[in-house]
Amino acid sequence: MMRLSRQVWVVFVLGMLNSLGWGATVPFLAVYLEVERNVPLSIIGLVYLVTGFLTLVSQLLGGRLTDLLGSKTVLLFGYGSSIVTSIILGLTIEFRASVEIIILLYPVFSFVRTFSQPAAFAIVAGENASNLRTGFSMISIGGNLGWAIGPALGGILAQVYDYSAVFLLSAVSAVIVLLITLLMVEGRHALKLPNAKQVKTLLNWMEDRNLIIFLALTLAAFTLIGFETTPLSLYVAGFLNFSNEEIGFLFATNGIVIVILQLPLTRFFARFRALVTPIVASTVATAIAFFLASISTTFPEMEVVTIIVTLGEILVTVPAQMVLSLFSRSGNRGTYQGYYSAVTNSGYSLSAFFGPVSFSLFFFRPSLAWILVGALSLTVGLGFLMLSPGLQKDYEKKGRHNEELVD
Repeated sequence: MMRLSRQVWVVFVLGMLNSLGWGATVPFLAVYLEVERNVPLSIIGLVYLVTGFLTLVSQLLGGRLTDLLGSKTVLLFGYGSSIVTSIILGLTIEFRASVEIIILLYPVFSFVRTFSQPAAFAIVAGENASNLRTGFSMISIGGNLGWAIGPALGGILAQVYDYSAVFLLSAVSAVIVLLITLLMVEGRHALKLPNAKQVKTLLNWMEDRNLIIFLALTLAAFTLIGFETTPLSLYVAGFLNFSNEEIGFLFATNGIVIVILQLPLTRFFARFRALVTPIVASTVATAIAFFLASISTTFPEMEVVTIIVTLGEILVTVPAQMVLSLFSRSGNRGTYQGYYSAVTNSGYSLSAFFGPVSFSLFFFRPSLAWILVGALSLTVGLGFLMLSPGLQKDYEKKGRHNEELVD
């Protein structure tokens, strides 16, 4: 049941440590800009919109280069660049550089921090073909174990020291994962130009229309789930006056719930034939969570909201990744995992833009924004239901070569 290859366990550790450093920064930059530097919510939202576009490019490029140059090369570049950008951002905050410099640097930091994700996922897809669902579940658990620790540490560091410390923690984690990659990840890491045979065809609208629609719906789903990240931290800090420690522990709760329930829930929903069944359940859980958020004002109440929306996150993460893996082949695994990473990370960045916008739209009662998000989540779930027959038919016609990947 848990017979995973050594390389999958290496990726598990890499994901945990990388998420620890990444998660320590995500909740607090927006809070820093709003609380410490008095940046308007609309500007903060615009920063995250630009960041979302760059992470989209980052994931697509990282996935493509994984197929052309190998996972190890991409991992080393991504982690090495993360060290540099984390240190620079930490220093700009420490010495109170102009807000404009910080705003320009953060999208670059996010670009390199997410660049290596498709390479890590491609290792799992290639190394763990006989037990794919368990492999992706374990990688999700590792990443969210880092999310459970990182924001909690970040909250303590931001409260005790200042916001620059969270980026220095991010730099330390990037150094460690770079060393682990160099010593333990198998494969080439010298730069080699691809030959003509390695250049594969990308998604074609006429042939892969249902898969492309699936990606668009998945982007929407992660945009809405992403309201649990930066928008939630801005909301509870700006409107409910939560402390940095409380914000950190909300994010830690998210990571802990995923660590505990990812594998059991993934295996439970594996019994359903339809590829989108757990994803539809995810949209319902997300809607319930945000409907509750509209009437929640205390830390315990927001803990309940976090737990329920985390269940929604669990039910979409591995199933969406599985769909992309089942439709991919050995020559384009990195590219397809790049599509997955692009829509997930872009979704989270878009939520960071739409969150402040929605709070401003409902300035007379910001809690109403949560009702809107919940209603949109149900709409996305309906879209998945409508897509399901066509996607299932495509899988049965084109995806049988990968049936052995379903454990």
